[in-house]
Amino acid sequence: MDGKSLHVLRVGLFDRNYPRNRTTAAALRAAGAEIADLHAPVLESIRDRLRPARAKRALAQLGQRLVAGEARLLVRAASELVRADLALIGYPGQWDAVLWSPLARRAGCTVVFDPLVSLTETFIEDRRLLPPASWRARLLRWLDRRAFRAVDVVLADTPQQAAYWATLAGLPLDRFLVVPVGADEAVFDPGLHPPTSRDESGPLRVLFYGTYSPLHGAETIVEAVHRLERAGEQIALVMIGTGQCEAAVRQRAAELGLAQVTFIPWVPEPELPRWIAWADIVLGVFGATAKAARVVPNKVYQAMAMGAAIVTRDSPALRWLMGGEPCAVLVPPGDSEALAGALRNLRSRDVRDRIGQAARRVFEERASTRARARALRPLFERVERQQRSARRRVP
Repeated sequence: MDGKSLHVLRVGLFDRNYPRNRTTAAALRAAGAEIADLHAPVLESIRDRLRPARAKRALAQLGQRLVAGEARLLVRAASELVRADLALIGYPGQWDAVLWSPLARRAGCTVVFDPLVSLTETFIEDRRLLPPASWRARLLRWLDRRAFRAVDVVLADTPQQAAYWATLAGLPLDRFLVVPVGADEAVFDPGLHPPTSRDESGPLRVLFYGTYSPLHGAETIVEAVHRLERAGEQIALVMIGTGQCEAAVRQRAAELGLAQVTFIPWVPEPELPRWIAWADIVLGVFGATAKAARVVPNKVYQAMAMGAAIVTRDSPALRWLMGGEPCAVLVPPGDSEALAGALRNLRSRDVRDRIGQAARRVFEERASTRARARALRPLFERVERQQRSARRRVP
């Protein structure tokens, strides 16, 4: 940037606490950017973000809160945007992208959208909360397209997501920059949370945590553990979280009479490394949805950062991240028999250690803050080119 820092303004109603927003900010800072916020904490206070898809009243209330939050920000917008080189719109922020892009461009900013997921894949395709032909589904698809088309650059976490969004919005792939999600390395630090000692003759300790969306395929997990228990295997399964499919998973576990499964409500993120250190195996996702094939979830990056032995579904996105390294055990989606076999094969501590060491190595090379900072260099170069071009146009 001609010897000066890139000034980034994170703008809108994004969830400042969400992992993707935090890790992107960390990578920008590591690449040399200075970050300021023009932000209203509207979405952090909404506990059930899926409710507007189920109830018209909740949708109307959400709309009112969004409008009020954006109005508060608009009062400060002019003085904040004029000092920025780049306006960053984070997750979730489709409405922010539509509103703020023209204002940021007028102030001379490059506009970047970091959506993590589209509304279309979340509410319509993966969770199936809205009928595809409903007016709300049509509204969400329209908002996704408008948001992607409104900005200069869209950050995608995998090449598969970038290709999907490009098709959805009718945009060329060069409008997208792939930056892995990564993990908060101040939290998921294996040096602070070494593996818990255990008796190798005792139960195999298996950990799942998540929001129980269809993407996670948590029903496959309890079916796999049931298979192992019937075969005489000792498994201690802990499932942390709450969400859409939780009740069905709990019911299925009760029907199967699982002997050693513990359900725990969601825990604060700083407690998750302790659970990962406790586990012999950390589980990823096993859903058969199209979204599950395109993404690498937060939990997989977090487990990689901790050097854990991971089992998750096979997918193009995971194979892209792994780059040929055997850093996770991959099983077909929705296949409880294959998952049971993978868990059985990981009884060996030596095998688990090799996988965990490879996972940590791949994380450092491809998904660490340092690696993601390198992935952002083309964005810095683009901003610099645009600024040089703008200076040449000034008489």
